[in-house]
Amino acid sequence: MNICFYNVTATTHFGGLETYCWEVGRALAARGNRVTLVAGEGGPARHGEVELVTFPFTDRTRFPNLGTRFRKLMERLSFAHRAAPYLASAGFDAVVINKPFDMPALGWARWRGMGASTVFRSGGADFFPGDRWFAAAVDHWVSTSRYNAAQIAARYHRPVTLIPNGVDTRLFVPGQRNPVLRRQWGIPEAAPLVVSVGRLVGWKGLHVMVDALAGLAQARYLVVGEGGERRRLEDMARQLGIADRVHFAGRVSHDQLPETLREADLFVQPSIGEEAFGISVVEAMACGVPVLVSRNGGLVEIVEDGKTGRLLPPGDVPAWRAALATLLAAPETRMVMGQAARERADGEFTWAANARKLEQLIMERTA
Repeated sequence: MNICFYNVTATTHFGGLETYCWEVGRALAARGNRVTLVAGEGGPARHGEVELVTFPFTDRTRFPNLGTRFRKLMERLSFAHRAAPYLASAGFDAVVINKPFDMPALGWARWRGMGASTVFRSGGADFFPGDRWFAAAVDHWVSTSRYNAAQIAARYHRPVTLIPNGVDTRLFVPGQRNPVLRRQWGIPEAAPLVVSVGRLVGWKGLHVMVDALAGLAQARYLVVGEGGERRRLEDMARQLGIADRVHFAGRVSHDQLPETLREADLFVQPSIGEEAFGISVVEAMACGVPVLVSRNGGLVEIVEDGKTGRLLPPGDVPAWRAALATLLAAPETRMVMGQAARERADGEFTWAANARKLEQLIMERTA
C-alpha cells in the first residue's frame, strides 16, 4: 500500500506524536509498504525508509495569543493551505492524521477528489469548536489507550479501535552504563539518578520532581528535552538550594536516547495534565528501567503498580518523594522491577505490532 502520515510538526518537534509518525512509518515500510510523511519545512528526515515531503507553514507563535488550541489550529490550517492539494493529487491508498486540527485538511482533500482511506489516530484530546463538522472525512478511528478511546467515542460518536503506541525493542535494550555520559552531565558515577524525557512544559509536572528532590540527599535529576519551562525549573532549583543536583541535557536524538535511559536508576513522568499514552515511558521500560508515573489517563494502562514501577498521585510532592526514597534505597527491588518492565514493553508495546494492526485495519475495511 501507499500510505501517508500527515503531521506538520514531524520535522520541527521531538515529542511522542512525532516519534509515532516516524517509527510506525518505518515499521510499515519494513512490511513492504511505500510510506510518505508530509510535514512542515524546518527539519531533516529521521529515517531513510520513509519519504519526506515538506511544505511551508506559519509557526503558531506568529498568530494572536487567543489560546494554545487556537494557535495550533491556525498553524495547521496554514500548513493545509499548501499541503492539502498534495494529499488530493498524490494517489495515496491511506492517509493517517493525529490531531483534530487536521480534519479540515482531510475534508478539503476529499472535496478535491482524494480517494484514500483515512485514519484518525488519536493520542490526545485537542478538540476545537466545529471539529465534529469534519468527522465525516474520517473512515477509521484509532486510539492509543482505552482512556483516550473513550474520549474520542464520546466526542465523535464513532467506534474506536485500540492500537497502543510502542517502542523499538531492538534499539531500546538494557545494557551497560557509560561513565563518559555522566561526566559530560557533571553527575558523579555513583550518584542515584532519576531521569525524565519530554517537552519542558508546565503540564508535564517536572516541578513536582524538583520539589521532591529537595528532600532526597545525594540524588540527582536529569531532565532531557527542551521547552519554555526550563527557566522556571532552573530558578526553582536555585531557590531550593539544589541547582547542583538538577541537570539539563537538552534535546537528545532518538538514536542516542537508549544510552541516556540506561544511566537512570529510575525514570519519572510526573504529569499533572492528562496523558493519553506515554512513549518515553515504554522506552525506559524497554531499557530495563523501573518507571514512576502519575496515576493519570492512559499511563495506568502501561505501568503495573508495584511490578514494573509505581503509579502515584499527580502533583503530590510528599508521595513522590517517599516513593523515590524507597526505591532508590532498594537496588534489588529496582532490578526486579526493571526486568519486569522490559518483559512488558517487549511483549505488549512494539512499533512492529502497531504497524501490523494498523495495516490490517486499513486493508480489512478497504477490501
